Amino acid sequence: MWFIRRILKVSWKDKKTNDEVLDMANTGRSLYSTIRRRQMKLTGHIYRARGIEHLAMTGNINGKKSRGRQRTTYVYSLNTWANLEQHTRSQFMRSSCERQIWKTMTPGTAPDDDDDDDSYT
Repeated sequence: MWFIRRILKVSWKDKKTNDEVLDMANTGRSLYSTIRRRQMKLTGHIYRARGIEHLAMTGNINGKKSRGRQRTTYVYSLNTWANLEQHTRSQFMRSSCERQIWKTMTPGTAPDDDDDDDSYT
């Protein structure tokens, strides 16, 4: 954030918040949305692969349930963040198996295939 302040010549004495500086620069926080987009891509990939990662992600591991409040799962946090509270966990998992449905469920996080950040060229 300091580099944007420096470009715009905003002193720390001006007491401008980071959000105000971002508004002045006509930009936003892109790191958070990039992280969430990649998390959604990874989740869809893991659910379609059906490996050990899928087993760990779904939580279908045998054993005793621990005492107390249930832990917030990774899938629940993604479901909540993507504003998909109306979908149950099974619908969330079922739709992740079909790529086109998965991409339409999260329009803010899943861009087109031509915008691939994972290319190493």
